[in-house]
Amino acid sequence: MIDLHCDTVSKLASVFHRGDLMHNPYSVDVERLEKAGALIQCFSTFFDVGKYGTTRRDEKAYVTANHMIDVFEKNLRLCHDKVIFVKKCEDIRQCMDTGKTGALLTMEDGTPVGNSLEKLQHFYNRGIRLITLTWNYENEIGYPNSNDPGVMASGLKSFGFQALEEMNRLGIIVDVSHLSDGGFWDVAKHTQKPFIASHSNARSITVHPRNLTDSMITAIAEKGGVIGLNFCPDFLGTDGKSSIAHMLQHIRHIYQVGGEDVLALGTDFDGIEGKLQIKSCDELYKLREALLQHKMPERVIDKMWQGNALRVMKDIL
Repeated sequence: MIDLHCDTVSKLASVFHRGDLMHNPYSVDVERLEKAGALIQCFSTFFDVGKYGTTRRDEKAYVTANHMIDVFEKNLRLCHDKVIFVKKCEDIRQCMDTGKTGALLTMEDGTPVGNSLEKLQHFYNRGIRLITLTWNYENEIGYPNSNDPGVMASGLKSFGFQALEEMNRLGIIVDVSHLSDGGFWDVAKHTQKPFIASHSNARSITVHPRNLTDSMITAIAEKGGVIGLNFCPDFLGTDGKSSIAHMLQHIRHIYQVGGEDVLALGTDFDGIEGKLQIKSCDELYKLREALLQHKMPERVIDKMWQGNALRVMKDIL
């Protein structure tokens, strides 16, 4: 299994945190990842930049992002005999050879980069291998998804195009989850590498600005990218529940529109709340069993579980 997004590091970075990466009361830890047969778990360095106001937001975010990477590294050291920090393809092969779990470090929101390619290089040097270009606020890269048509239509900023080119060059996966529609199409047009939506669903099934239109699903597929199914109740349906039935609807639709090579997992564990039918990484087998019961070909399920995301990682890292 490869999961493209979880916010567990944010939990562990809290002053009120409990447990560590090996074992904790949240949705993701190494013990349960091993039980789930995980190949790679992507760990996001997420924090709410909106709490910083607008003055020197980039600088404050830069400090916090580095602190969260410190927390991640400290936790990795606690379970170094079971986890491999994935920074390049050779690390993935080592995970496969040894049976250890891979931990790939991501950044949800490019605000800490500011408008500096030097800072982008800095975060690459620290191990960031995937960046969600925006979160819910405008930054130097672009604009977020929004119910405001003007914001939603806004594309990448001048630095956003520079950052996109540099991410392609360095080997950082470009993630358009949370990005405005205008920004999405700028990425689709200008990226030289596959790009992904690490934790997004289908807008045709659930109308939400965080979800993807059919044309977006097709564009990601045509570029060789993937879409990680998000388990957040609001993105799955309108009844406040994160149910397997809702997940199946989105999976079938994305499969029908984008084909079998675009499917992936992006649970958003530890970043979502509500009525969750699948509450932790070791319960993902429930979704796999449901897909088999609904006659989804096992080949397609295997691609969704790891094959497609693995292809993108091998192409970019």
